[in-house]
Amino acid sequence: MIKKGSCFVICCMIFLLASCGLKKEALSFNALLEAADLYITTGDGGSASKVLKSARDSAQSPLQFLGIYKRQIKIGDTKEAEKTLKAGIRDHSENTELKAVYSWFLYQYDSLSQAKSQAKKLAGTEFASLLSLFQLEEAGGKSSVDYLSEDFASVYASAYLSTQNDKWLQNAAVVCAATGNFQQALEYGQGANLSDPLFWAYAAYDGKKYSQALDYLSLLGTARSTEYLLLASDIHTILGDVDRGRRVREALIAQGETELPAQLYLNGAKDARNSNDLVQESVALNRLLELYPDNEEGLGALMEMALQVQKVPQENNLAKALRETKLRSAGMIAYDMLPKTTPAQVLDLLEASHQRTNSAYTAALSYTYRVRPDVNPNMTKEEKEAALWLLLEAYSGGTAANSEKLVEALVPALISLGYQDEARRVFDASLISRFETADYKELQNKFSVKECECAAYFSVVGAGGVVDIELALQLFESLLADQSLRYPKLASTNSYEVEIPVLINLGELYAGSRKYDEAWDVYTQAAGLAATSKEKADILYRLAWLQYQTGFTEAAKLSLESCLKYNPYHQDAKIMQIRAPGTK
Repeated sequence: MIKKGSCFVICCMIFLLASCGLKKEALSFNALLEAADLYITTGDGGSASKVLKSARDSAQSPLQFLGIYKRQIKIGDTKEAEKTLKAGIRDHSENTELKAVYSWFLYQYDSLSQAKSQAKKLAGTEFASLLSLFQLEEAGGKSSVDYLSEDFASVYASAYLSTQNDKWLQNAAVVCAATGNFQQALEYGQGANLSDPLFWAYAAYDGKKYSQALDYLSLLGTARSTEYLLLASDIHTILGDVDRGRRVREALIAQGETELPAQLYLNGAKDARNSNDLVQESVALNRLLELYPDNEEGLGALMEMALQVQKVPQENNLAKALRETKLRSAGMIAYDMLPKTTPAQVLDLLEASHQRTNSAYTAALSYTYRVRPDVNPNMTKEEKEAALWLLLEAYSGGTAANSEKLVEALVPALISLGYQDEARRVFDASLISRFETADYKELQNKFSVKECECAAYFSVVGAGGVVDIELALQLFESLLADQSLRYPKLASTNSYEVEIPVLINLGELYAGSRKYDEAWDVYTQAAGLAATSKEKADILYRLAWLQYQTGFTEAAKLSLESCLKYNPYHQDAKIMQIRAPGTK
C-alpha cells in the first residue's frame, strides 16, 4: 500500500519526467535545425534536405514549420518546401500566416491562378491584400483592363486591410464614384486613418453630401490651401451661407494667385453685381481676363458690365461746377471710381480673342453685341443681315465643329431679323451634324439650356416644321425645373436663371391649354424677375388679362394698377380698364 506522501512524490516524478521529455523534444528539433544550418553553410544541400525532412516530422508549431520552409527555400528544395507548408496547414488549419506564405509560394513557383485560389481563403484577414495583388497582376496581363470597373472596388478595399494605406481606399472610392455610387464611395472613408481629408471632401461634394464634405475639411485644421478654400466657398454657397462663400472668394481674389480657376473670378464678379458694386465687379473681371484673355464668359460679363456703366447718369452741372474747386462730394468720389471700360473697348477685346482662337462662339458673341442698339445705335438692318450671313458662311451655317454655341447665339438673331424658317434650318442642321437627328423629343435630354429654348420655340411656331404644343410644354417645363442650383464642377456656383421670355412663353402655353393656375404662377414669377419697369408692366398686363378671363376681377384690377404704376403710359392696360368692367 502506497502512503499519501509517496503518492505526492510519484506525481511530482511523473511531472518532472514529462517536463524532461518536452525539453528533450524541443532540444531535438532545435538541434536538427542547427545541423541543417551547418550543412547549408558548408554547401551540403543534400544532407541539409535530409535533416529538414526529419525536423518536419517533429515540428509542433506554425513557427517551426515556417522555419523548416525558409531553409528548404534557401537550398532550392521547392518540392519539399511545399510539402512542409501543406503539412503545417493540415496540422494548423486556422493559421492564416501559413496560408499566406503558401499563397505567395504558389504565386512564385506554381501558377497565378492557384495562388489566387489559395488567397481567397484569406478574405477578411490581415493578409487579404494578397488576393488584391494577384487580381491586379492577373488584370495587368490582359490586353485591355478597366481598372475603374466595379469589380476592382473590393480588390482595392482588401488591399487596405493589410497595408493600412488609405490610398487603396481612395481607389475603391473612385471606382464607386465613377459608377455614381457615392454612398458606397463615402463608406470607404468612414473610420479610416485618412491621410488626405481633402480627397474625401471632394468625394462628399460630388455626392452632394455637403455637410459631410465640411466635416472632412475640418480635419485639415489650419492647413487651408487654395483648393480647400475653393471647395469651402462653393459648399457655403450651396448650403445657403452666401455671405461666407462670398467672403472666401474675395479673400482668394485678393491673394492675387495665378492658379485660381476662371470661374472663381466670374463668381466674384457675380457677387459684386448682386451687391451693385461695379468697382469690385471690374476688379474681378479684369483680373480674370488678365489671366485668361480668351475666356468667353469673362468677355461677355465684361461687356454686360460696360453696358451697365454706360447707364450711369452723367454728372449734373453742380457736380461739374464743384470740379472747378477742390471740393469733392461722396457722389463725385464714387463716380470717379467707376470702371472706365466701354462697350467699344470690349468689342476690340472680342476681336483680338477671335484672331487668336478662331472660336465660333467668340465670333457669335462679338456679333450679338455689335448689332445691339445700345452698343451700335446706327447699325442698319441690312448691315446686321450682311454680317450675319458672313458669319454663318464662315462656320458652314452652324454645322462646323464646335460651333453649337455659335448656333445658340445666332438662331435668336435670325429670329429677331424675321428669318424664322432660316433659323430653324440652321438649328436643325447643327443638331443633325452632331446627333444625326433633329428629333427634338429624342434629343430633349441632351439639349443645352439655349438649345432647349430654341427647340421649344420652334415647337410652338412651326417655322417650316411641325407644330407640337405638347412637346413645347415639356421643353419649357424642363427649363423651369432647371432653375434650381446646379453645380457641375468645382468653383462653378452659377445657377441657370430662367429667362423671362421662357416664362412668358410657358405662361401663354399654360393659358392656351387651360392650365390657368400654372399660368398665373409663371407670370407672377416672371414679374418678380423682371429687371425694368417696362418689362414688369408688360408681364403684369398679361397676368391681369388672364385673371380677368378666369373670373378673378378684383385680382385683375390690382394687377392693372401695378402695371400702370410701373408704366403709366401702358396703352393696353388703359384700354382694358375702360373695356373690362370692374377693373378700374
